[in-house]
Amino acid sequence: MKSRVVVYTILLFLLIFAVCFKYNADTLFALLGNYYYKHNNISKAQLFYEKSFRLGNKDADLREMYVNTIITSPLTIDAQDKLVQIAEGDIVDAASIKAKNFLYDLKRELHRKYSMNYIKQAPYNQKIVRWNKLPITYSFKNQSGVPPEFKQEIQNAFSEWEKLSSLMFTEVHNGNANILIEFHQNKSEDLEYGKKYVVAYTVPQVNANKLENMKINFYLQDPEGHYFTANQVYNTALHEIFHALGFMGHSYDPENIMYLSKDSKSTINDDRKKLTEADIETLKLLYKIRPDITNSNDLKSEYVPYLILGDNEEVNTSKVKEAKIYIYHAPTLPSGYIDLAESLVAEKRYPDAIRSLEKALSLADTDEIKYIIYYNLAVSYFYINHFEMTMDYINKAMSIKNSEELHFLLAETFIKQGKTEAAIKEYEKLIVFKPDNIDYTINLANIYIKKYNYLKARKILKNYLRINPKEKDNVRLHPYGALLF
Repeated sequence: MKSRVVVYTILLFLLIFAVCFKYNADTLFALLGNYYYKHNNISKAQLFYEKSFRLGNKDADLREMYVNTIITSPLTIDAQDKLVQIAEGDIVDAASIKAKNFLYDLKRELHRKYSMNYIKQAPYNQKIVRWNKLPITYSFKNQSGVPPEFKQEIQNAFSEWEKLSSLMFTEVHNGNANILIEFHQNKSEDLEYGKKYVVAYTVPQVNANKLENMKINFYLQDPEGHYFTANQVYNTALHEIFHALGFMGHSYDPENIMYLSKDSKSTINDDRKKLTEADIETLKLLYKIRPDITNSNDLKSEYVPYLILGDNEEVNTSKVKEAKIYIYHAPTLPSGYIDLAESLVAEKRYPDAIRSLEKALSLADTDEIKYIIYYNLAVSYFYINHFEMTMDYINKAMSIKNSEELHFLLAETFIKQGKTEAAIKEYEKLIVFKPDNIDYTINLANIYIKKYNYLKARKILKNYLRINPKEKDNVRLHPYGALLF
C-alpha cells in the first residue's frame, strides 16, 4: 500500500513539475519512462517511452534506453516488430545501431539453428504466404477418366509431408478445400519447351491478403500422349504440395524437391524422390514465420519475416533472381513473368513490369492466371497515373472475379482522378464488407477531412472504434485524437 502511495505521489509531483515548467507531454512521458527504467520496471518504462515517441520525442539517449527495454524483455512478435522499426527507420543513432546489431545476431543464431534451408525463395510478391489453421484440407476435381494411381500417388505425397512435418491434412469431398487438385487433358503447345514437360503447376487464390485456396492443376499426359507414371505423379505432387503450403519459389539444389529442373530428367527419370533435410527444415521454418497472407486471424508464429528473410531489398533481390531462373527454364509458362513483374513493381520499374505482364498475358490459358495478370497490370498503370488503362484492366479483372482488392484499387483510382463521391461509395462498400480493416476507415475519414467535413470524419472513426474497441490505442489513430473525443 505504501509503495503505491509513493508512486502516485511521484506521478503527481512530475505532473505538477511539468505544468510549472511548461514541459510538453512528450517530456513528461520521458520522465516517467526514466523513473520506471531506474526502478527496473521494464514494461512500464517501455510503455511511457513509446508514448513519448508518439508525441515526437527523438532524444537519442531515450531511444537507446527504449531499445534496452525491448532486448531485455521476452522477444515476442510485437517486440521483434519494434526492433525492426528502429533498425530500419529514418533515424540513425546508437539506438538504431544497437537494434540492428541485435537483430543481426539473432538472424545468425536462427540460421545456425536451421542451417539446412532455402527459405529465402519462399515469398510471393515479397510476402509470406501460408496456412494458419489446421488441418489443411484438400479435395479433387475433374476425376472422371483419371487413372486411379494419379489420385493414390497424390494422397501418398500428402501422407509423406504429414509424416515428416507437424502439419495435418484432411481430404474433403465438398469442393470447399484449402488445396484444390484439378486434372486436365494436355495440350502439347502448353506443355513443351525444348525437351522439358510440365506435369503440374500451382496458382494461389488471394483476395486482400486473405488466402482463399491453392489450386494445383495436374496434367494427365505428356505431349506425345503418354500418361505420366506413378512415380512421376508422386514426385510432382511432393513438389506442388509444397507450393500449395505457401512456398512460392524454388531451390537451386538439384537434390531438393523444389528444384526447378534444368532438363527433362524430372519426367524421364522414373526414380521415386525423397524429401531432403533441407525440404523439411524449410517447411518448418516457413510455418514459424508470421504470414502476410493467410486464412485465419488467429496468428500462430514465432518470428517476423525480417529475421528470416532480411529487409525488403534482400527479399526482392532474391525474387528477381528466382523469377529469371524460372523464365529461363520454363519460358512458355506465365508464372515466371508474373513474379518478375511483381519484383519490378517493388523497384518502381513500372514500364518494365508492364512488358513482363504483357508477355505473361500472351501465355495465360486460365481465368485464374488472367485475373492475376489483369490486377497487376491495373496496379502498374495506377502507379504511372495512366488511369484509363488502370480502369480497363480493373474491369477485365472484375469480369473474372469481383474481389475486395479490386474495389480498393478502384477507390484509390477514383481519388487520384478527383472523383471524390465515387471513391466515397467504394470505401463505404468496403467498410460494410470489412469493418475491421483500419485502412478503409482511415482513407474514408481523410477524404471527409479534406472536404472540411469533420463531423462525418468523426462519425466514421467513432464507428470503427465502436466495432473494434481493442483498436483504441492503435498508433495509426493518434493523429485523429481531437476527432475521437
